[in-house]
This record gives sequence, structure tokens and C-alpha cells, in this order.
Amino acid sequence: MRPWALCAWLSVSVAAAAAVGAGGDALAQAAGASKSASASASASASASPSNSPPAAEKKAEKKPGGPTAPAKPLTVKERFQRWGLHAALAESKADHAKRQWENLSSVDGAQCREDLKKTGAVFRSVPDRNKPDQNGCGIPHGVIVTKGPTGITYAGPLLIDCSLALALPAVEKVIQEEAVKHLGEPITRVTTLGSYSCRNIRGWRERISQHAIGNAMDMAAFSTKRGQKASVMRDYEMGVEAPLTARGRFLRAIYSRLWSEGGVTRVLGPEWDAAHRDHFHLDRGLRSWR
Repeated sequence: MRPWALCAWLSVSVAAAAAVGAGGDALAQAAGASKSASASASASASASPSNSPPAAEKKAEKKPGGPTAPAKPLTVKERFQRWGLHAALAESKADHAKRQWENLSSVDGAQCREDLKKTGAVFRSVPDRNKPDQNGCGIPHGVIVTKGPTGITYAGPLLIDCSLALALPAVEKVIQEEAVKHLGEPITRVTTLGSYSCRNIRGWRERISQHAIGNAMDMAAFSTKRGQKASVMRDYEMGVEAPLTARGRFLRAIYSRLWSEGGVTRVLGPEWDAAHRDHFHLDRGLRSWR
């Protein structure tokens, strides 16, 4: 785990522990009050000659076929007991998915595609969706990009949301500048490992993947016109600040720069975890917490 991530996790853990403790005290007090109230209600019921409920209680009775009251949200303590620390502090899967979808669907699809045309990218449109499917998947304003603004061919094509496609000029600018610097020529082809895919985040069933809404793309290899190929799996030098090979230096440079200059929210690669050992993952998703 990265140092900054560890520090953040420890800070959150302390806050959670305090919240859970406070929640436990509050729940205990509430339980005591509830017990006293129940005892008083029982005594009153015994003293009354009538077995029918008071008028106020009759009003509160649920009519057959009537609407069901919404479920009460779980407290931090209850979420901690059921799912552990991380889920206790994070929003629910449904809320997270809804927020991520609205982040994309709020964009004007027609205007986005007009803006994408101006970049020089080669693409075709996919019909818009007003809402995700029953699994929470779909692309609000989909496009299939075959060639990027700087002439990079994507193999296979990128099936992504238009708003993510608008980040390609910034992404490709970084790629081309570092390719010329380290490889001596620009990139003409990027081998992808996927874009749209209806699934959860690997290893985390409580979070839908950005791939499931067309808001992520995976890049595995970068090829030049003369046939040089920088493969993330083969050429990325793990834990080395100054890679020994030109391809290694190219890959480390774009991985570092894309975080701040690529117009995306996340760039995950071999340094992140084993699931990203063979590619760079780029997405524009909102953070999992607020």
C-alpha cells in the first residue's frame, strides 16, 4: 500500500472507531429508553378494559395493499458490524452507482459528440441511454473510437462514453511527447485490453466498475511506425525510478504524467496492484467517498 494511502486509511480508521463507539453509546441509551417505554405501554394496556388499540394507533395501522414504508438507512455502527470498516464509511453500492451514472448522463451528448469531432478523432456514435440496465450497466452517451486525435489507432476500438473520449487529446499529447523523447518517434498504435465491460470492480463486489458505464479504458502496449513496441507487462520496470531501457523510461514517464496531465481521475498500473500488472487503466470516475 502506498504511504499516502496508508496514512489516509489509518486516519479514517480512527474516525470510524470513534463513530462506532459513539454510535454504540447512543444505541445503548436508545435501547434503555425503548425498554422503559415498552414497559409503560404494557402497563397501560393491562389497566384498560378494552383490547382494541387507541384511535391514534388505529390510524397508524397499515391498510392491506397500502404502500410499504422505505427501509431505514443503516447506521455507521450497523454497517461496520455487517461489512467492516471500509463499507461502514463508504456510500452504498446503489448510491455510488447512481452518482457515477449521473456524472456522465448530465453531459449534453449531442454537444459532446460535436466537440469530439473537432478534435480529429475517428468514431461512430452509439444510441444514448436514459438509465442503466438492471445490472447498473450501460453508456449514457456512447461512442466507438477507432483512431485518436493524433492519429493513434486503437486495437481494439474504444467503446466508451463521449465525455471520456474528450480526454483523448490530453492523453495522447502526453503519450506522443514521451514517445518522441524516449523512443525517437511517435506512437501510431495502442493495444487495448478493454473499455466497456458490465462488471464490478475486481475483488470488490460493493462497487460497480467504471468500465460498466463506459468511463474507463485499459492500454497494454504502445507501438511506433517503425515497429518499436513498449509493452506494460514486459517493459515496465517495477520500483525503479530511473528505468534502464528506453521503453521502460517511456512507460514510467507516461504513467507519471497522465495522473496530472491526462484529463482523467485515475491512472492505475503495475505499481498499483497485480490486477494492473499488464496495462494502464484510465478513468474519469468520481471518488468513492465525499
